[in-house]
Amino acid sequence: MKRKVLAGFLAVAMVFSMAACGSSSNESESSESAQEETTEAPAESAEPAASAEATEEATEEVTVYIDIAASLEAVFVDEIIPAYEKENPNVKIEYNTGSSGALLTGIEEANGVGHDLFFSAGAAQVKTLDEEDGLVLADSTVKLLSNQLCLVKGNDVETKVTGWDSINKAKTAAICAGSVPVGKYTRIALVSLGFLDEVEDASEYTTQEISDALGGVEIDEADDVEVAAAKAVEGSVEVATIYYSDYYNHQDDLTIIAQDDGTLTGAITYPVCLVSNSEASDAESAAAADLEEFLKTDFCLQAFEEYDFIVNDEADW
Repeated sequence: MKRKVLAGFLAVAMVFSMAACGSSSNESESSESAQEETTEAPAESAEPAASAEATEEATEEVTVYIDIAASLEAVFVDEIIPAYEKENPNVKIEYNTGSSGALLTGIEEANGVGHDLFFSAGAAQVKTLDEEDGLVLADSTVKLLSNQLCLVKGNDVETKVTGWDSINKAKTAAICAGSVPVGKYTRIALVSLGFLDEVEDASEYTTQEISDALGGVEIDEADDVEVAAAKAVEGSVEVATIYYSDYYNHQDDLTIIAQDDGTLTGAITYPVCLVSNSEASDAESAAAADLEEFLKTDFCLQAFEEYDFIVNDEADW
C-alpha cells in the first residue's frame, strides 16, 4: 500500500516538473522573439528617414545663374532653358547675355559670386577666367561648339563689296571692339588679308586703326555681335562682320557676302565652364554641373546645329 502511494506521488511530481520546463521553454522562446523584434525595429524605421532626406534634397528649389554670349541667346531662350526647366521643375535658370568680354568683366568684378556657368564665344575669356582669375572649377571646361566669321549686308543695301578682299570698298561697316570675340576674329581676318600688320595680339587694334587700314571706311563699333547684325539689318551700315550662327536670327533680312571656314581666323571655339561661386549652395552647384552635362545631350547638340552652330567632335571637348 505504501509503495502505491509513493508511486502516485512521484508521478504527480513528474507532471508538475514537465509543466514547469515547458513553461520555461515557452517563456525563453517568447523572450528571444521579443529581442529579435526589438533589434530589427530600428533598421526598419531608419530607412524611411533617409529616403525623406534624399527626396527633400532632390526637390530643393534652386536658381542657377548663367552667363552666355549674345550669339547663344536665341537657342538658350527658345530651346535649352525651357527643356531643362521642364525636366527639372525645382531649378530656375537666370541668364545674363552680352559680349563675352563684358560677361568676363562682370564675373571678375563679382569674384564669381552670383555666377555659376559661363558659355563664351571665345576661348580667350575662359582662359583668362581660369589662369589669371582662378575662377573656373577644375576640369569643367568643355570646348563644345565652334563658329565661323561672316561678312554680311542688309538685303536692300547696295554695296561694291563682293568678298573679304574688297571690304575696303564699303563706306560704312559695323565691327565690334577687340574685346568682343567676333571683333577680335575680324581683326585676325584683316591681318590674314594683309590690311593690318601682324602683331602679337590683333584684338588690340583700335577702331580708328582699322578705319585707316581700310582707306577711311567709317567704322560703327558695335557692343556685341547681335548689335552688329541689327545695324546691318536696319541698313545703318553697308556691311557688318558677325558669326554664322547670328545669321540664323536674321536670315530673312541679311545676305552673306563671304563666309570664312577658318582659313582667315583659325578655329573659333565656344567653351563652356563652371564658375567658382563661393556663395552657391551645394544644391545650386550640383544643378549647375547637371546643366553643363545637359548641354552635351543629343537634344542640345541638335538644337545648336539647328541654330547654325558647329558642334565639335566629342574627342575635342
